[in-house]
Amino acid sequence: MPADGAVETVLPREVREGDVIRDPAAARWFTVNEIQVVSGEGSGVFSFYDESPDDAVTVAGDEPVTRRR
Repeated sequence: MPADGAVETVLPREVREGDVIRDPAAARWFTVNEIQVVSGEGSGVFSFYDESPDDAVTVAGDEPVTRRR
């Protein structure tokens, strides 16, 4: 975590490759290496991948994501 501990809450569409986000299911920080978006009814579904296809965080498009600044 950055020395100042700064985090922000953003929508999934604001997350970019290289960002560090919180994986709430595993209580860890996660570096985004790939983003996939599935559009559909509502705001879509975002999948953020770290090192492997099995290492992912998936959220609804309107679900807040915690990101390190």
